[in-house]
Amino acid sequence: MNYIFLFLKGIIVGVANVIPGVSGGTIAVVLHIFDRMIEAINHFTKDIKKHVKFLLPLGAGAAVGVLAFSVLIDYTLTNYSLPTCGFFAGLVAGSLPLIWGMANSKMPSGKKKSNYFIYTILAFALVIFLATLKTPESSAAVTGDVSIGLMIKAFFGGLIACASMIVPGISGSFMLVLMGLYNVVIGYVAMVKDFLFTFDFAILASIIKFCAPLGVGMIVGAILISKIIEFLMNKYHTETYYIILGLIGGSLFGIFLDPIAYGSYAGTIPVSAFIVTAVTAVAGFAVAMLLGKE
Repeated sequence: MNYIFLFLKGIIVGVANVIPGVSGGTIAVVLHIFDRMIEAINHFTKDIKKHVKFLLPLGAGAAVGVLAFSVLIDYTLTNYSLPTCGFFAGLVAGSLPLIWGMANSKMPSGKKKSNYFIYTILAFALVIFLATLKTPESSAAVTGDVSIGLMIKAFFGGLIACASMIVPGISGSFMLVLMGLYNVVIGYVAMVKDFLFTFDFAILASIIKFCAPLGVGMIVGAILISKIIEFLMNKYHTETYYIILGLIGGSLFGIFLDPIAYGSYAGTIPVSAFIVTAVTAVAGFAVAMLLGKE
């Protein structure tokens, strides 16, 4: 049952990483797997069997979340963008009580909570700034012709995006948007379905040429950022969690600052959309509370 739950949690993390503005790291915090994920990545060789038992079902679930649910998420964002974003905002909001508790669990004696709010404010401002950046169009088309330049860009894109995905409050998919790679990555992921239906090995070759450097970059990014996060949590536990609190709080607003939240509406947003969004947000919050229990 533990493996099944890890697999299901991986699916949720994978789905979250598909949506620009939603942080997979935040969802990992909600699901109580963030600390274990950092430990497993950083100390993999110390207990390979233990960490494989954790990372394998989690990674498989994340892959299923990206591959199988990307079509569903694309449909809901196209037709019901605001309620969809409301659900994920609810998930994010559901993590705040947990983070608040973690931030104060190792408060140094004699220190006041107000001393650490500056970290929260600065982190909050950073996420809001990123969320207000104009979304650039993809700079490359998904033609199946993968050049050396695109492979290099895929490597660094994977590195930066995966590092961002792990940090709570920062959206890895949004970083791909800023680098002009989001549509390209989604395009090559969609090509997997084309290969499964046609078994055209020319398509498979293109997928491998793009996804291999992307995957290597993601592995490098995950290792680097995990070591940094572990160091900060060990040396500056309270400061780090107050920063995470700001990053997550900022991402909550950032979800609704992103133009994708309003993509379903050509003109004035109907009142019914706000009502449904409120319902989905409450549902997301409830799911976060339920899944966050151990």
